[in-house]
Amino acid sequence: MKRSILFLLLGLVLGLFSCEKPDKSSLPFVKIYDDQNGNRSFSPLSMTKATVDNGYMVLSAYDGWRIHLMKMDKDGNFEWNLELPEQYVNAVPSLLNINQQLYLVCMDPIALDTRILRIDETNRQVQQISCLEEVSYPVHAYYNGMDLYLMSSPLSSQMTVIHQVSQALDTVVKVGALSISTNVDDLLLKHVMHTGKQYPFFIQSTPENDYFAVNAFYNYSFSTVFFDNDLQFSGVYNGAAMDGGINAIFPLGSNNFALARTSGENIFFNPKAALNPTDIAMATNIEAEGDAELNHQTPALIKEISISGKKYLAFLASSRSNQLVLKLYDETGKKIKSTYLSKNVPIEACDMAFTPYGELLMLVRVRIMGSYNRIGSIKLSKSNLEKLVEVE
Repeated sequence: MKRSILFLLLGLVLGLFSCEKPDKSSLPFVKIYDDQNGNRSFSPLSMTKATVDNGYMVLSAYDGWRIHLMKMDKDGNFEWNLELPEQYVNAVPSLLNINQQLYLVCMDPIALDTRILRIDETNRQVQQISCLEEVSYPVHAYYNGMDLYLMSSPLSSQMTVIHQVSQALDTVVKVGALSISTNVDDLLLKHVMHTGKQYPFFIQSTPENDYFAVNAFYNYSFSTVFFDNDLQFSGVYNGAAMDGGINAIFPLGSNNFALARTSGENIFFNPKAALNPTDIAMATNIEAEGDAELNHQTPALIKEISISGKKYLAFLASSRSNQLVLKLYDETGKKIKSTYLSKNVPIEACDMAFTPYGELLMLVRVRIMGSYNRIGSIKLSKSNLEKLVEVE
């Protein structure tokens, strides 16, 4: 009865095996994937295209740092899910496509070292392929098309470490390290257990493959540090202690970057910022356009998409009024459109993907009845996107 009433009130899709409710507005509706156990709270982490078909794999955390995988078809309809055994915890928010196979990086809850798992999409299971004992408390994983890079922050070490992994994915071949100079154990534990602030850790390489931009704990702050190809420190855009700084970046080439940053309680966007990888500067001084209605405590996402043959940058963030705000910029950095998505329920952006069908698929976290967090998705069709960029 409760599920039926909720379905009617929200006009949403509930239940892993439920049917879709026709949308009565011009906006796309939210699909919410319910938990059959009824009392679990999920934190969606990342989404990537499946390798066996045109669907998508979703990685989430639940019950703190436990790991959940879900498969949906190309339209966002639920297909299957998998709860990983308790021996695997703390999945980093990155699903990796390496040589047309999907992998995830996680941790052993007792040894605290890193495990790399291959996802068997056909048999709906995972297989451990390696254990990296020297990598403790992983927080991010990045594959640049050639090599896998891991970021870790071992407890009590006061260090952030970047590890380049062998192509066999079984050994560390190169290491770069940053001194944090202060104890961040409490912040790190709340991050991996999903009980506090979620820090936007990332590793991104430039299109020229000459630098890595790394968001990490460094020098009493949470900062954006540049490394060269030998994982040696090059420059830094320092954050304001553990708060203000860059929280999303998209390298454009020629030392230009689309980015989102926070300062105080506001989020700022710059679709084409010039950053010098050898500078030592403050991230909060980067010129950007602020938006006071956005929630600075939730993720900001940046993706490149194509609409009617033209490239655009899509910025997605969560508003203070529990909606999503999508901003589109053209290649010159001019803002083309800003629009709101969703209503009725608290919603946060988690990830997004531009599909082979010219659609924008968004992974979201939805809070049901002010209580449990659920996995959700929103899809903007090709025609939805074309309408957004129409000249008014």
